[in-house]
Amino acid sequence: MEPLISSVPIMIIEGNHEIEPQAENQTFVAYSSRFAFPSEESGSSSTLYYSFNAGGIHFIMLGSSTSYDKSG
Repeated sequence: MEPLISSVPIMIIEGNHEIEPQAENQTFVAYSSRFAFPSEESGSSSTLYYSFNAGGIHFIMLGSSTSYDKSG
């Protein structure tokens, strides 16, 4: 009998390990290019904070390494 394999959906949000300073002092370049984010669909201008609906629940993803002021 084969084992039952189920997939667990995941969503990614950055943390301190994803800062990875790049050329020209850019950060989160590798993080933002490795994964697909629903940023635009949720009205966010950044992959560092976004939201989405799944199974009747509204999830809000807030990264720990970004500024949440009016300009962010």
